[in-house]
Amino acid sequence: MNAFIQQVREGNVAVLNINLDKNGLLVAALQKELQNNYQDDSALDRYVEGAQLHDGRWTRFNVLVSGFLRYCRDVNPWSLWESSDLLFTCYQDLGNCLLQDSYPIEGLVRLFKEETEWIVPRAVRLDSNRKLVGTKKHLFVQHVASVISKVFNSIKGRVDEASSAYAALPAKQQILLYVANQLNNIYFRIDSPSSCANIFKNIQPKSMIEHFQQYPIKEQVEYRYLLGRYYLSSYRISDAFAQLRRAFQDLCALARAANAPVPALQRNMVRVLRYLVPAGIILGRPPPFALLESLAPTLGRSYGELVHALKTGNLQAMHQWLRSHEDELRRRRLLLLLLEKLPLLAYRNLLRRAFQIVALPAYSNRIPYAAVETALRLSIGTPDPAAPPIYRLIHTPDNAENVLVSLINYSFLRGNCFPLNRMCVTMKTTNLPDVFPAVTPKIASKFPQNHDDAWLDS
Repeated sequence: MNAFIQQVREGNVAVLNINLDKNGLLVAALQKELQNNYQDDSALDRYVEGAQLHDGRWTRFNVLVSGFLRYCRDVNPWSLWESSDLLFTCYQDLGNCLLQDSYPIEGLVRLFKEETEWIVPRAVRLDSNRKLVGTKKHLFVQHVASVISKVFNSIKGRVDEASSAYAALPAKQQILLYVANQLNNIYFRIDSPSSCANIFKNIQPKSMIEHFQQYPIKEQVEYRYLLGRYYLSSYRISDAFAQLRRAFQDLCALARAANAPVPALQRNMVRVLRYLVPAGIILGRPPPFALLESLAPTLGRSYGELVHALKTGNLQAMHQWLRSHEDELRRRRLLLLLLEKLPLLAYRNLLRRAFQIVALPAYSNRIPYAAVETALRLSIGTPDPAAPPIYRLIHTPDNAENVLVSLINYSFLRGNCFPLNRMCVTMKTTNLPDVFPAVTPKIASKFPQNHDDAWLDS
């Protein structure tokens, strides 16, 4: 015990690590002495106070040390559930110490980062067994999030000080992006992406770094990936695509710099692609499928089928694809987004083909509603009566005018509708792109990117 206290007094806070894989020998050694001599919590507290750590002025640090010693005394290394209260109390005590910048917290900041890496998976494991142990959904992960959130809120930028390079930043400033990523990952895990808004909004005001790109590249990639997912959940497709594409490009650069294939990099590429690909398809920017299939063959083949359905204007095939992938799309919060955005792309390509067949051969700039209704009937097909309403009731052949007006409003079609004549009139031209402009520039002009993200490229 005295040797342990002496190490703490000398600033070696690594001895307070609750990770048994790293600190198990010390914990085991302390456990024997503590169980023999310090069964009473008040006696243990008096012992720590008597050690006069930091001259006895730092109460929260004393609480941390006392809590760690109780953990050493009572931990059951064979039962995560039995030791859970001890684990999370120690982690919370450590987080509380970081809220006071007036004390020497540099070593504790490093310890907090290490323990966060270790404790989050254990919180996830406990939550996955909630029915067995009788706890609420996401109880442990939410507790971890509350600790990390307090640390995040305690990190403050100083307007009276100039920005610094990463290496010159205070320890808490150095973990700002790491802490933000941990919080956002938890919010996505508990299906609460809206909670990420406050994190993304406050990162720049809190940061004292000169340039975002001075943060560790792994943390930059993770941040952009999470920001892209957040934008997707908010239907901000252009912003989502920009951040996800940059995250993927950075991963590709890391892979090229590596001397040999790195499985972790490839896994992260696939993580990003699961959201980058649908965002790109919505924007009319499908991925190069040769690259996609080399990294994730199943993902490439799957989205290849969807792109083919959209290019041919086949709503029936599009609905079949969405229905067959419904569970995964729901899990990734992509189903409603794709149900809303994809039909317009399919309609645009369908009407483009109809115009080629009906108007261009006759050198006409008019397409009757009847021709559009016929095209819709062929594209939608006969709905499956057993299909959920979202796949069979929204899109019907008698929706011709709504389809045309929607395409015109989005600038996917240049023309005017005349309801009394049941006719759509376009400009007189044989050049199809003049009537059906490219999708990507129109979407980009209608939904410009968020200028607040410009600092990420600094």
